Amino acid sequence: MKTRLKPELYVPVALAAFFAVLVLLGATRRLENGVYDAFLHLRPGPAESRDILLVDIDDRAVARVGTWPVARTVIADGLMLLGEFGADQAVFDIEYVDKSPRGVNQEVLSEEIPELLSNEFSSIANNVQGLVEAVARGSLPAREARAFAKDLGDLVDASRRRVDGAVGRIARDNDEYLAGAARFFGRTYFTVNMQDARDDSVGPELRALVAERFGIKGIDASARPLAPKTEIKPAIEPIARAAAGLGFPNVIVDPDGVRRRISLVQRFGDAYFPQLVLAPVLARIGDPKVKVYPGGLVLVGARMPDGWTGDLRVPFDARGNLVIDWPHKKFLDSFRHLSFDQLVAHDEMMATLVYNLKIRAGWGYLDLYSGERPLLDIWAEAEALRAEIMAGREPASRKADYRALRDLFVAEVGAFLAAKPEAAIAGAAAAVAADPAAPAETKAEYAKIGADAPAYFAEVAKLHANLAAVRADLDLKVKGSLGIIGHTATGSTDIGVNPFDSSYSNVGTHASVANTILQRRFIDEAPAWASALATLVLTLLLVYLLKGAKPAVVIAVGAVAALGIAGAAAILFVATGLYFPLVAPLAAVATSFLFLAGRKFLAVEKEKGFIRSAFSHYLSEEVIKDIVGNPGKLKLGGEARVMTALFTDIKGFSTVSEKLSATELVHLLNEYLSTMSDIILGLKGTIDKYEGDAIISFFGAPLELPDHALRACQAAIRMKKAEAALNARFLAEGISPAHLLTRVGINSGDMVVGNMGTLRKMDYTVIGDSVNLAARLEGVNKQYGTWLCVSEDTRAAAGDAVVVRRLDRVRVVGKQQAIRIYELVDEKGLLEDRVAEVLGRFEDALGLFENRDWAKAAAGFEKVLALSPEDGPAGRYLKLAREYQATPPPASWDGVFVLTSK
Repeated sequence: MKTRLKPELYVPVALAAFFAVLVLLGATRRLENGVYDAFLHLRPGPAESRDILLVDIDDRAVARVGTWPVARTVIADGLMLLGEFGADQAVFDIEYVDKSPRGVNQEVLSEEIPELLSNEFSSIANNVQGLVEAVARGSLPAREARAFAKDLGDLVDASRRRVDGAVGRIARDNDEYLAGAARFFGRTYFTVNMQDARDDSVGPELRALVAERFGIKGIDASARPLAPKTEIKPAIEPIARAAAGLGFPNVIVDPDGVRRRISLVQRFGDAYFPQLVLAPVLARIGDPKVKVYPGGLVLVGARMPDGWTGDLRVPFDARGNLVIDWPHKKFLDSFRHLSFDQLVAHDEMMATLVYNLKIRAGWGYLDLYSGERPLLDIWAEAEALRAEIMAGREPASRKADYRALRDLFVAEVGAFLAAKPEAAIAGAAAAVAADPAAPAETKAEYAKIGADAPAYFAEVAKLHANLAAVRADLDLKVKGSLGIIGHTATGSTDIGVNPFDSSYSNVGTHASVANTILQRRFIDEAPAWASALATLVLTLLLVYLLKGAKPAVVIAVGAVAALGIAGAAAILFVATGLYFPLVAPLAAVATSFLFLAGRKFLAVEKEKGFIRSAFSHYLSEEVIKDIVGNPGKLKLGGEARVMTALFTDIKGFSTVSEKLSATELVHLLNEYLSTMSDIILGLKGTIDKYEGDAIISFFGAPLELPDHALRACQAAIRMKKAEAALNARFLAEGISPAHLLTRVGINSGDMVVGNMGTLRKMDYTVIGDSVNLAARLEGVNKQYGTWLCVSEDTRAAAGDAVVVRRLDRVRVVGKQQAIRIYELVDEKGLLEDRVAEVLGRFEDALGLFENRDWAKAAAGFEKVLALSPEDGPAGRYLKLAREYQATPPPASWDGVFVLTSK
């Protein structure tokens, strides 16, 4: 007699086999990533290397520079300043793969050219005057004057050549300037993109140069040859030639949009290129030999900053990538940061200091300096040395001499200011003023100098003190650092997601890669086959042990087993950094025991839990209880209904938010949205979603409400009244810097409502033209100076229970049919007498306006404004009536206004 296998045995086995196959095929990767992220949060964050310095081209820097993208000359100056203060390496997470337009050398244009012209014209004038005076005195015979005139012409030609040379230097090659800055800095690293498609813009000479100079030297990849890339896209030739190394910035984004891993080595032809930050890290740890093997890299003979030496194993995941050990922080909280703004500000202060010294040198102020050599000569020597290093005529090591000269200049300026030269100037001015023999003109000049000196030196001293403070701060932050330079400004698109930050500036990715290697704290992954094997063994073992057990026991043991498996994997990961793929064994165990315990009971409970969870954020508790008790009232999927949609938005909220910190802004929004949402929910409305400060809601679903339009109108009126009380409290308690003024748009009509999206992610929402019209009406308020705007359909459905003001017939963006719009004023019985009078006069004036009686209409609207000077609609119509008096609309005009903005 054959023995039939029971479902209690073969179904769990089939489930285990199914999940084992899924993990081998990689189908569980997305879920696995979620589990991995959860485990990563359990593991203590890595120590952060103090050597790593993120140089952020942030909002402050962009605001100071005033252009986006920031010019390469500005970047170059910042790079040289980092070099001046002893940064060890600089890595650019900025791609310079295209040539930059030629720029203007402001120093030559604004300083050298005016000074040169002044000197040359003065020289020419003096020579001409001398020649003329010599001839006039007779000391130079006329026959000899011709020879002197010829010499004078030669002097003029020489002057012209000097001026032409200076003018030629006004235009500056920005790319060469950045390359010169890279030579000045020394160990500068730029990008080389690895591409799968041919790029004809890359010349063969540059391609050959990069492959020869910047591949990893002495790499051994025989144990795991890599598939070559089709193309490379390096930094342009001038910059590449000046670079110490090139690396690829290409990043890997997992299917769920999160960055967790990165490729460290890629191949082009016979050359193997490092990831962007790996190149400087290898140099930083003694340029170890690199061996590639199937499970990762071995850095042979690495000498780590903490003193550890040896062969460092860098493990890879199954796809050959390094799993990044991210700091458990937001971007700005991780690693050390230096705003590029500080570098730009330093250079501005230094340039201003030099300029201020130059503009009073002619007044003799610098004659009071008693140093061994003139102040401006020290500055000029430093600038000349920098130019020599940038040109490659002096080695980058001489930037220490450049720093010494700049330090000497700043110190000597400080010593000069400490000697109080303004006192000596004041004394000299007083002496001249007291000298009866001094000419009046001389006295006037000295009086001017005596009045100028105190204010001048006070400003210079303040500037010098600020400059010295910035230099001292840079000295602390920059020396010996691995500087990683990248864009972090709000306008930058170089922002991604990692397991700890949903808005992480991607320049931090390179810092995290460097930190993972420098801290020697790696994350490893067990292979997929190990997870598949564990899935089969664990499921079979537990099912065998529990055969015949009661459902309650099966559930209890299954839960304990699942928790035990997850807990063991978590402990293993936290203790060793080895992640064991957990989704397949956990899913197989869980689903097997759920099946064995009876799916029907669990399905019923799951349905109730789903309904309560799905609607808890946007339905009142009363409605939720009704739906849970009567699930038939809820039709999953979409269905057509006549409903009312309500859209709100706060006028000028971005201006308010800019004045608040993130914490203050969240507190303000929570207070505001809670009050407004309670009003909507109290009238049995449904919150669709929040978009910043805006609320999208609807009335009439999931439960049908015959008076949905009236409820929406009542909600809008009560929200506007609640807003006044909120504003009084917000201003009194300092929660908001200004009044919050809410605009509301309401429309009723046919809509589709239901759970929409996918099986994995769905929202209970409404769609349709009627919904879109409600959103448009919220924006219409801006043009009419109103706060609550409703359509004619809502007006009709709400009935006489609310008071409205008739406005135009309009055609909104995206709609062909004209509609009448109304301003929602108040609930019936609550209207103030003054407001009623305003509405009556406005209606009379509007009738005249629509009958094209512009003069009488204008007078009528003026009367409305006399009663209510701030009345927005009256102001709008008064302006139109006056315009139409001067230039009437065509006779064919049907009175419909087309609203061209949303």
